Amino acid sequence: MFNLPIILLGLALALDASVVSFAVSLLHKDRTFGEKVKNGFIIAMVFGLFQFLMLWLGSYAGYLFTFSNYGYYFQLAIGVIFFGLAFKCFQDSFSSDTKQVNWGFLPVIFLAFVTSVDAFISGMSLGTLPQTYLAAFEVGTITFLLCSVFYFAGQFFQAIPERWLLRLAGLIFVFLGGQILWNYRYLLS
Repeated sequence: MFNLPIILLGLALALDASVVSFAVSLLHKDRTFGEKVKNGFIIAMVFGLFQFLMLWLGSYAGYLFTFSNYGYYFQLAIGVIFFGLAFKCFQDSFSSDTKQVNWGFLPVIFLAFVTSVDAFISGMSLGTLPQTYLAAFEVGTITFLLCSVFYFAGQFFQAIPERWLLRLAGLIFVFLGGQILWNYRYLLS
């Protein structure tokens, strides 16, 4: 069930959600220990659930698109999308803008949806795999675990270099996009 490309994809997709859960945890430093544990579990569960659902829905969209007349070029387009996601991660890592996150259940649902849109796009590349719900479950589990770790790390650390996390995610997307393009190298020659 676990394989390296899916684990790397899960790590790359989970980093946005982890950084957001870290930021939300900084807003909870004045709460009791029980409230922190409850909020951390809820945040990690919501982010993991949305990553799972969006990746799974994206795989269905990718399945439908792959078996259309344009399916041959589909994987090449996904490789280009991965490079675009990498560019966005690198661009955000060099930006000096600060992000503010307000706590509440509806904002967390919105943040989970927004951070999982890239999971939908990435899921389109899994459209031809059998049992994509297993890969989506793996990505959701990775997201849940990383969000939990980052939420509780936010209780102990006041700052973490978000730019390095975004750069790591960008490198992972470059690796995934490069792997797809490497599989189609015969088209370029």
